[in-house]
Amino acid sequence: MTVTHAVRTLVKTTLFDCVPGLLRRGARASKRVALTFDDGPDDYTLRYLDKLDELAVPATFFLIGKSAATRPALVREYLRRGHQIGGHGYDHTRFTKLDRRALLDQCARTDEALGGVTTGRSWVRPPHGTVNTPSLVTLRLAGYKVALWSLDSCDYGDHDPAVVAERCSPPHVTSGEVLLFHEGQQWTLDALPAIVGNLRNAGYECVTMFDLMS
Repeated sequence: MTVTHAVRTLVKTTLFDCVPGLLRRGARASKRVALTFDDGPDDYTLRYLDKLDELAVPATFFLIGKSAATRPALVREYLRRGHQIGGHGYDHTRFTKLDRRALLDQCARTDEALGGVTTGRSWVRPPHGTVNTPSLVTLRLAGYKVALWSLDSCDYGDHDPAVVAERCSPPHVTSGEVLLFHEGQQWTLDALPAIVGNLRNAGYECVTMFDLMS
């Protein structure tokens, strides 16, 4: 992560912490964290699910509606294996570029693709984490829980599993943390055993974002 990116991230998260209705992290009182994954489902999804099965870890997946609509069997598989799912826009367009009608249409089509039958139905993560006052108000009035994150793995830029694992392990991770990862990347998949092992060794439990916020 560059210094510029780090400063921009700090400013962004500081502002988000002041905004009601944004879910970024859970309580700091208990040693629980949530692993979250964006941009599925895709050709790597079953590998991610198999790895999480091996690690005995539940996670939260924010799915692109268009991809979910073409892979309904994978949507069911997330749920069958005990994970939470939520929306990530229908085609990954930034919510800040959409007017109210277009934003609600994106979310409604995504809900339909996800089946509309889980705790994830009313959860949405804005693509790129980009949200502004009009989009936030629109989502909240429509009943959505807007889910962001508190720690970015930066796995979209760092392709070394060891670097990703180090960034997402104690002491960088603290209680209540919501960690952001992405599907479709072998290096992220390779980093997961070390991340989960380091968290467990430090006494942390991995839960879904829904459970973390409950």
